[in-house]
Amino acid sequence: MSKKILVITGSPRANGNSNKLAKALVKGAEAAGASVCMMDACSLDMDGCHGDGNCHKKGFCGLKDDGMKLHEKMCWADVLVLTTPVYWKSFSSQIKKVVDRLYPYASPKGRDLCTVKESCLIATANNPNPAAFGPIREEFELVNALLKFECSGLLLANGLGGPDAVNEHPEYTAEAVKLGMILAGADEEKSDFQAWLKTVV
Repeated sequence: MSKKILVITGSPRANGNSNKLAKALVKGAEAAGASVCMMDACSLDMDGCHGDGNCHKKGFCGLKDDGMKLHEKMCWADVLVLTTPVYWKSFSSQIKKVVDRLYPYASPKGRDLCTVKESCLIATANNPNPAAFGPIREEFELVNALLKFECSGLLLANGLGGPDAVNEHPEYTAEAVKLGMILAGADEEKSDFQAWLKTVV
């Protein structure tokens, strides 16, 4: 049975670095047989949490907005991939609203409804210092702990100084394709994996 992967992008630049890496991951995942759904957080009309606590009773947020689309896919996918540029040391505001609306799945009822078991993060940054990913990585790990997701991959691409900078770093694109293949269930240890990877990249 093929893996179902939900990829949510969070860059205000449609063709920015993190979105390009997300598309590369999708290419690898689909090549390895996964079913993939992409959602753009920038196009989702979602309000913030109202703090009414209804989600603890229902297992999902009761707000009548695009959070209903998110919930549908969270009850479909096996793997959740969040992709974002690093703004102010953490998630972009666009992807942050998605993270906030994952709160219902921290409750027992919500966790029973949500089919996602694994997660992955793709983050890009202008800063050439890998330490710039410290805060976003810590927040991602906290989300995984609260939602009982297993982290199945991280791609932290630093030193990308412009919206097209990833084009000058083919190693990041290759890593995204490889990550997609692995998330889909491809075995990196098999002798023909690297040859297969080259045909996809």
